[in-house]
Amino acid sequence: MLSITKEFTFDAAHHLVLPHLSSEENRALYGPCAMVHGHTYKLQVTISGTCDQSGMVINFCTLKKLVKDHILDRYDHADLNTLPEYQEIPPTAENMALFIFQTLASVLNSERYQLQEIRVYETPNAWAKVTADA
Repeated sequence: MLSITKEFTFDAAHHLVLPHLSSEENRALYGPCAMVHGHTYKLQVTISGTCDQSGMVINFCTLKKLVKDHILDRYDHADLNTLPEYQEIPPTAENMALFIFQTLASVLNSERYQLQEIRVYETPNAWAKVTADA
């Protein structure tokens, strides 16, 4: 299977809390991550498929624009906790990866290629990954 990957970065703030828990319970569950803090996230988007007559699975410029329009414009320099998708769930790397995968799959999947994998790196050595069902 042929695949391509493009990497993006964005800066965002968040804090990990469950709305039904008290401040003390959230601190016990999430430790210092219950306090507002920020990350420089790294997002990797992998597309698999076949090449067209141009020799590309998808033009990297096209992929960049789609990710920018649907994810980066929304997430870069945002307080993730204020976004509708994180009103009931915490903006963990896992939840972010799931939301980003679902969002991009709806605009990237075609007859020739499909979204294969999303990786959201919260730090250089901690990430969440979502892959397409086989």
